Amino acid sequence: MNVEELKISKLREYLFGIIDSLVKDKNYQINANMLSNDINSYSLDLVPGGTTIEKWITGSEIHQSIYSLRSRMAYSQDVMNNLSNVGFFERFADIIESNNKNGVLPDIKGIEKIECLTCGSMTDATTNTCSFDIQLKITYRAGG
Repeated sequence: MNVEELKISKLREYLFGIIDSLVKDKNYQINANMLSNDINSYSLDLVPGGTTIEKWITGSEIHQSIYSLRSRMAYSQDVMNNLSNVGFFERFADIIESNNKNGVLPDIKGIEKIECLTCGSMTDATTNTCSFDIQLKITYRAGG
């Protein structure tokens, strides 16, 4: 299978549009299962778990995939900087919700919705950087 056809690749492309609208510095990358130590970096990671939500006798099924979007951001004792970090994820979740309501979804076959399962929360901090994590769920129809 071509990598560009994978759900994670299509979700990654969708997320570029959202992150582009939120950051001034367009010099960033969204990696897969690898968060670098560089500020302004992101990683999209598939979270293990069951994928089938419903099965019908017609052969149709509803599936889910859960991903973790992690980021590395600047961190300091400056309150405004840290509020900005939290605000990024607040705005990110608002865009996901608005896009979902307006049918602006990743180009994934059978996708029905995308949603944020968690708010962006800090998971680690050093003297100058911190990492944040937000979980996303895509729900899609397959078969039948």
